[in-house]
Amino acid sequence: MEAGSEKRAKSIFDSVLKDIKPTPNDVKEMTYNVNRLMERLGKVAGKNVELRVEGSIAKGTYLKGDADVDVFMLFKRGTGKEELEKKAIEYGKKLATDKKDYYRVKYAEHPYVRLYMNSINVNADLVPATKIDNPEELATTVDRTPFHTEFILKNMTGRQKDDTRVLKYLLKMHNIYGAEVKTSGFSGYLCELLIHTFGSLYRLLEYMTIAEDKIVLLPKEKKEGSIEHTKRFNTDFVVIDPVDSNRNVAAGVSRESLARFILVSKLFIRKPSRSIFEQAGSRDAITLSSFIRETNLDVHAVIIKVGEESEDVIWPQLRKTANIICDRASQLGFHIYMHAEALEGREGIMAFIAPKEELGSRVIKGPSASMGNAPLKFIEAHGNASGFIFEGNSINAIERSQCATFMELLKEISKGRQIPERKNMSMDSAKVFSNKSIHAKHAKIIAKQIAKKLQI
Repeated sequence: MEAGSEKRAKSIFDSVLKDIKPTPNDVKEMTYNVNRLMERLGKVAGKNVELRVEGSIAKGTYLKGDADVDVFMLFKRGTGKEELEKKAIEYGKKLATDKKDYYRVKYAEHPYVRLYMNSINVNADLVPATKIDNPEELATTVDRTPFHTEFILKNMTGRQKDDTRVLKYLLKMHNIYGAEVKTSGFSGYLCELLIHTFGSLYRLLEYMTIAEDKIVLLPKEKKEGSIEHTKRFNTDFVVIDPVDSNRNVAAGVSRESLARFILVSKLFIRKPSRSIFEQAGSRDAITLSSFIRETNLDVHAVIIKVGEESEDVIWPQLRKTANIICDRASQLGFHIYMHAEALEGREGIMAFIAPKEELGSRVIKGPSASMGNAPLKFIEAHGNASGFIFEGNSINAIERSQCATFMELLKEISKGRQIPERKNMSMDSAKVFSNKSIHAKHAKIIAKQIAKKLQI
């Protein structure tokens, strides 16, 4: 790339940084509030627990106005997981005594407590962990976090930390920042490692423009790794944790999130512009009715009650169910252009965007005529077919459709038919709506999810 393009890009990064980097006064206020929290927690926890502030605040990579605090409570080795959870809840109760304060028990890879300390203007996650001397002694999945902080503090420059902030903001604007299951995007630690590996945000974006289908990075050595790592971790995107070679930091990044980042990188490198940092999927003009009118497509919605488990449990099941429905629709000859999911309280929302179709028959693809007894068995299995046709040397069957429309299929599914039941979501409790019949509350949520998927 030309030197002028890089200079223009860095100027844009600096412009963005002015808006997203905490000011000295912001840092001073945050430090004061965190110190007050740590003082209170220290009195509650006593001397047998080591308290450490971790995460983006400790590493100096957090965004202005987005400074939730991660407090790790390091217990001595041998403390059981149930005891860790019990202590975290106990400390949360003792801290949230002011009428303005409260706490919630959350579940990720293991339980933690989210503190809303409005009395001192701090939100914090209390994360119970085991104190270990090296990552090989892991007792819980979060025990390696203090080593992550140490690695970043030791290996990243101030400029690289600022580049990390800009990268986080870029990903956030394109709805792919965050390791939680509903986002399936880039974690803060992954962002830090990507900048560390390439040395700067510009070099990272440059790399993404020429990235192959399989990406393997070794941040510790600042180089690409062997393609064999993709087989080992069973994924096409691998970033080896420099403090634990058995962990892929990019494991939670979906293919769609990675693809979006690659495309955003290409758009920016081709023509550096601040417009790439504008929020994707935020057009106020998009409504479900306007989308339907503009595309002449149908939008179908399945609203289902979900269990009381955490979002990290429900989200994968909701997506899996939507994928199963799409697969079943494809088997019956329907075309689903896109699907989107959302959780609203105890309601799971699955939206399906499809062309207006009414099928009288469907074609079922069969085997090659030369495949031994396979074509004979195929004909036998489809004895009720209206007829058989050839596509090249393959025999296909024409059969009457089980459902004339996709809506008919969804109604069958809502009766507990066509697809298997899944834990935490009973299909016979599902309600099915289409286009104008979709409730305004659900229509607004669905429109937002569609906008996120459509825009770059």
